[in-house]
Amino acid sequence: MEYRKFSNTIVVRIDKGEEILEKIKEIALKENIKLANINALGATNDFTVGVFKMMRTLTRLSRVEDLQAL
Repeated sequence: MEYRKFSNTIVVRIDKGEEILEKIKEIALKENIKLANINALGATNDFTVGVFKMMRTLTRLSRVEDLQAL
């Protein structure tokens, strides 16, 4: 993983095989980030999507392994 900070924007390159959430958490802790908006561009083999409602806990989690199913 590599990242660079430009004012209040951080640009990250995550290497193949690295866990995306682990790397985002690592940067957030290192840079003392409390709130963020994340945009991503790239490819992955599989991913997990969750739906969060503000007044409740996580309501649904889905793992996507076959992108053709989308």
